[in-house]
Amino acid sequence: MAAFLLLLFFATLSNCLAANIVMIPMFGRSHHLFVSRLGQELAERGHQVKIYVGASQSYAVNDSLVRVFNDDNFLPVLQSSPRSSETFKSYSPRQGWQMLSMYQSVYCDDLLSNTDVMDEISHADLVVGEFIYLCSTLVADKFSLPHVLIAAISLDFISAFAFGLPAPPSYIPQFGVTLSDELTFSERARSLFQWIFLYVSYIYDLCPTFEKIKTKHNITPDKSIQETLGTVDMIIGQANFFIEKPRPLYPNTRVVGPFLASPAKSLPDELDQFVQKAGDEGVILVSFGTVVGAMSDSLLKIMAETFSKLPQKIIWKLKPSDISKLTVSDNIKLLPWLPQNDILGHPKTRLFIAHAGLNGVLESAYHGVPMICSPFFGDQSRNAQVAKQAGFAEVVDLDVTSAEEFVSLIQKVLTDPSYREKAQRISKSVQLLPRSPVKEAADWVEYTQVQGGLQFLRPRGLDLPFYKLFLLDVLFVVLLVSVVVLLVIILMFRSVIRSLSRSSRKEKVN
Repeated sequence: MAAFLLLLFFATLSNCLAANIVMIPMFGRSHHLFVSRLGQELAERGHQVKIYVGASQSYAVNDSLVRVFNDDNFLPVLQSSPRSSETFKSYSPRQGWQMLSMYQSVYCDDLLSNTDVMDEISHADLVVGEFIYLCSTLVADKFSLPHVLIAAISLDFISAFAFGLPAPPSYIPQFGVTLSDELTFSERARSLFQWIFLYVSYIYDLCPTFEKIKTKHNITPDKSIQETLGTVDMIIGQANFFIEKPRPLYPNTRVVGPFLASPAKSLPDELDQFVQKAGDEGVILVSFGTVVGAMSDSLLKIMAETFSKLPQKIIWKLKPSDISKLTVSDNIKLLPWLPQNDILGHPKTRLFIAHAGLNGVLESAYHGVPMICSPFFGDQSRNAQVAKQAGFAEVVDLDVTSAEEFVSLIQKVLTDPSYREKAQRISKSVQLLPRSPVKEAADWVEYTQVQGGLQFLRPRGLDLPFYKLFLLDVLFVVLLVSVVVLLVIILMFRSVIRSLSRSSRKEKVN
């Protein structure tokens, strides 16, 4: 009965309370698509939704929900950023965090420096930001607004420290390390050391960067950056426990499932004709996302050579600059853009070869399509390992793989029925969810807005200092008392021994 009343409450929210909702995504096409999907759902419910995107993000200008702000300082940083797969792979984890923090801080500074945008946001009812991008937290704290974060990446990202999400290294492999399903002693040690590394990166890379932005714009000067980050009301993740292992979550954290995956629509005529020619052999989709730019000529050559040897039709998404370099066989179709979700949902699609961005992995799982993952950077190695452990993917490093080895791996995944069977089992579980992920996420956004925030759901532990949270003060006192008691026992024992020894000597003398 209680569950029914809660569902009824959610269903009637949009009919009685239209809100002014501000959304602040991180730069990048995939991040915009992720945030915009929730924005569209909220707009359809009658809310006024504004998504603030920098002018450099040209892909977003046609979105009716988008409001563009001037990001002149970010544009030269973006233009000078590395785009090749080799460069991404050459970064150490620390360099990766520092680079991401720098990009985010410049982009955030451009937003906060825009007085017109800040005036608009000051009249909002709620802020929706991204788990990976801390800027929305500063904006929400600046205007004392309820704040919801949505996570396009896994919840063990470095941001987990910012928002106090528990990630015990004893059984949850930490972000940035590839470990087995059941952690051995050595793997638990690696997981612990990675946890320490991530915490140090959070304290010395992420926090100082955003503390400077916070100070520059005079945002709640009486608070530290950690206190500001701790004011988040709700975190909504799209990770799915049909793929990932269960983990502890606080009451203000909800995992709803994939945002972008949805029932497939009809393909464009030209693409559909190409797919229909595939026959029973089917189609292989190849896409390495929107962040990784031009691939090396040698890697392109290996991939083109591999695909030419296959009986399947290949739909391959590439940058225009890469397309111009290649001459390919008739079974390969090169495209600068493609409807990924709709191709994955087509009955002739047999395999998805990708970089293992979380959106792509979840779309593949939703449609029950096996994968071959070749991660480049960030959370991709972790996502690839999760997909492999779930049984519907294999992982390969294309930079050190020959065409023959690549063909052999493709044939293995295509011919071994276990990959598709496990993918289909996961697909069925996800599609049988009682409410679609985006609708459930919108429900919780509305609930947060109506409540005026959900600070009452925040665990008290988020406000405790480190030594109290881990009971170090209690352990110290217990250890101290134990040592004192032990010393007293030792002294008493020695005293008894001496006393007995004296008595024994006296008896001998007598």
